[in-house]
Formats: sequence, C-alpha cells, structure tokens
Amino acid sequence: MMCMKKIWFCLVSASLCSCPLVSAEDPDIIAHLFAEKADAIVLIAVESKDGDKLGSGFFISREGRIVTNYHLIAGARKVVVKAKSGAVYLPQRIINLDPDKDIAVIQIAADRRVTYLRMGDSNGVVVGQRVLTIGNPMGLESSVADGLISSVRVSGRGLKLFQISVPLSNGSSGGPLIDLEGNVVGITTASFMKGQNLNFAIPINYVKTLLKKPFDPSRFNRDPWQDSQPPKARRVEVEKPDPEKPPHFHIVKNGDTLFGIAKLYKTKAKEIMRVNHLKDSKIRPGQQLILP
Repeated sequence: MMCMKKIWFCLVSASLCSCPLVSAEDPDIIAHLFAEKADAIVLIAVESKDGDKLGSGFFISREGRIVTNYHLIAGARKVVVKAKSGAVYLPQRIINLDPDKDIAVIQIAADRRVTYLRMGDSNGVVVGQRVLTIGNPMGLESSVADGLISSVRVSGRGLKLFQISVPLSNGSSGGPLIDLEGNVVGITTASFMKGQNLNFAIPINYVKTLLKKPFDPSRFNRDPWQDSQPPKARRVEVEKPDPEKPPHFHIVKNGDTLFGIAKLYKTKAKEIMRVNHLKDSKIRPGQQLILP
C-alpha cells in the first residue's frame, strides 16, 4: 500500500510540473527530447538583396515569440516563417534586436497556441555537458544532432560563447541548444570553417536580458527588413498552394523534381531555371527555389 501511495505521489507531482518525464541516464533521451521539442522549432526563409538565406528559430512563448540570429534577418526584404506543422507566417513585429550578440526576437500572429521551449540558465552550463540541437541544416527540416560543450570562450569584445561539438551547417543558425532537461541554454550561431566540427552558440541568458529592454529602432540605420512587410501576419497551407497566387519560395523536399514543381505551380521548368540561374534541371533537398 505504501508503495502504491509513493507511485501515485510521484505521478501527481510530475503532472504539476513542466519537466519532461525523462532521465539524463535514459539511453533514448535524445529521441524523447526530439519528440517533445521538435514542434517548437521553425524554418526561416529570407529574401534579401544579397541573396536568399535559410535558417532556424524557435518559439519561446505560446503567443508566437521566436528567437533567431540577427545576421539571418538583417537587411531582409522579406522574412517567411514555416512551422513544423506546415503553417507559414510572416512576422508581425520586432520584439528586440542585438546585433552585437547576434540575437533577434520577432513575433508572429499565431492562430493557435504554439509549442514553445523554456529558457534555462546558461550560467550553469559546464564543459563536457551533453547538449543537442534541432534545426534545418541545408534546409533539411527538423534535423536533430547532439554533442558536448567543448569549452566556454570569451571573445575580444567580452562576449561569452559556448564552443560545441554539435554538428552545424548552413541553415542551423538561430536554432536552440538544448540541455538534457529539455531547456534552451543557447542559440546556435556559427562554425569555424577552417576547423572540423568547431561550432559556437550564444548563451540564452543574453536573450533574457534583451527581453527586459524596450526596442529602440533609432539604434539602427534602417529596419532589419524593408517596409514591404505587410502589417499583419497571414497563414497559408504549403501542402495545398493556390495556383493563382503561388508562394514566392519553394523548398525542395526528397522526391521533388523540377518538372513536378513546375507542374504544381502551373509554370514551366525553364522559367524556374531562368529566375534561379540554374544551368540544368538538377535540384537537391533543402534547396530554396524562387518561383516566377
């Protein structure tokens, strides 16, 4: 009887807290954390005068606040956010920016409460600690990888950085660095290209500090993206595009062909090749195509 009471107490206690029912010793902990957290990660597609970019971001509130890297959205003409559910949004407003620490916090108008990640305490991160990230390397959505905190560095400007052995690629920028408790402790931001698996993340406590400050647009020479952004966000289903009003981007998925994409959007393959400056019809998963 005492054993049953103890089990009941544990279950009730667990239901009252937000902690996941997983243990750091669980051999399948990465799989469990991915299942619990993947819905909070978004793909961010950016159109700018310097070319198109893909990156990652993650929700930090049920109301649709997203953290990502500043360098991803700086100077953008258009920013599109795609959730794991397939819903696509345009950002509604900027919450705050910190170019020096490479942090951007933006808001979308979510039509329902979203899955979000809780921010942990990055001051408690130690060298050798196991961490993971979920992001969109090379546009390959919802990719999970794990590794260690290799070192805690301080840049010449006094900026604290986590050196990590978690693999990163183009498209990983802005993703969450998650501890084994399921809390975000950093933002994946950069790789040292001349090394092998030398990657870096920004401590999440910088985001907490930024959120306490009001946004001051006068600090910037111009908006991080242009005035072409509509004032309100909208939602479309990417699985059922409207042929009369095709979206500006198409992100290539496994099994896509250039001719199939052209048929889907009622255009010609040679037109897609022309606007994307393609020499042939070969395309790869994760590639972002501009639609004519």
